[in-house]
Amino acid sequence: MWALLFRRVRVMILVIVLLPVVASVARRLAERVERRQEGQTLGSRGLRVVESSARRARSMLR
Repeated sequence: MWALLFRRVRVMILVIVLLPVVASVARRLAERVERRQEGQTLGSRGLRVVESSARRARSMLR
């Protein structure tokens, strides 16, 4: 039982730390691609979706 509890705590800490990092990296990559291509591309839109999903998931954890 303790192993399961500690596993869940480790996963929650990992998610709490990892989500903001993923969101910021995706946002910066999307901005860089959009500057280089002078507008949105399929890749930058995908990165924006990743960013918004990470933000939504983090807001659910608060």
